[in-house]
Amino acid sequence: TVYKGFDIGSAKPGKEDREKVPHHLLDILEPNEPFSAYHFVQHADEVIADIHARGKLPIVVGGTYFYLRALQHGMYQTPVIPAEVIENVEKEYFEDDTLNTTRMHADLKTLDPEAAKTIHQNDRYRMVRALSILKTTNELPSQLKPQTRSKTQEERIWMKYALCQSRPQLNQSVVRRWEIMLALGLVNETRMILEKAPQARALQSIGYAEAVAFHLKKLTEKQLRNEIIEKTRQLAKRQITWLRSDPEIRYIDFRDLERVQLEITNLQFALGETIACAQ
Repeated sequence: TVYKGFDIGSAKPGKEDREKVPHHLLDILEPNEPFSAYHFVQHADEVIADIHARGKLPIVVGGTYFYLRALQHGMYQTPVIPAEVIENVEKEYFEDDTLNTTRMHADLKTLDPEAAKTIHQNDRYRMVRALSILKTTNELPSQLKPQTRSKTQEERIWMKYALCQSRPQLNQSVVRRWEIMLALGLVNETRMILEKAPQARALQSIGYAEAVAFHLKKLTEKQLRNEIIEKTRQLAKRQITWLRSDPEIRYIDFRDLERVQLEITNLQFALGETIACAQ
């Protein structure tokens, strides 16, 4: 969503939604510009500070748990690590709907013993990050210095929610989502991006990568649809695994509007109390 022109395949909020609710970090980059979790943290910190300064409550929305953890806990300043590298690392160690952290830690210990000493075997986030760095650069994660978090970052109070669906409902949502995107013109959008920025890294993400293969006649129209849906289902499984590893997350049935409204009311009250205490 940070890239201009990547609208349909990223499910970028439309004009009507943006007019109703202010959105940030959309369309801030040209397709060929680099962007990583580190860059995201820098941009998001500035926006959050500005929203707080106006007495408003920032809401971070999205499906990329890796970026959320980076924003909350800090991020090393490293060369850009493509999203597909992180995704491939997760795939490599993904077994029976969970990440094999024992094997991940053993491999990290072989590649960077000092990093393995400082990363617990159950810390999936830091292990994936370290292995991604190793696969992308010639640097050892143990030799990188973490970015110092500001006092404002340290003082933030996080409330994290996951809107849940049953597995059958989730699968139906995945199918419906991509059928809508294909109907809206994902293939044509991909063609236009290829003409302007054929080397754009975001073209390697789910949906766009398959549309590129379709343009290269490596996939039929039916294969295009099926490949996108299957890869999204696999991604959803990995995302659920990440969410389950975070004890701070509160789970809410997406149909339970009464609970959603209650949580929003509680947040508004908590925000008011925080501002009053600060004053």
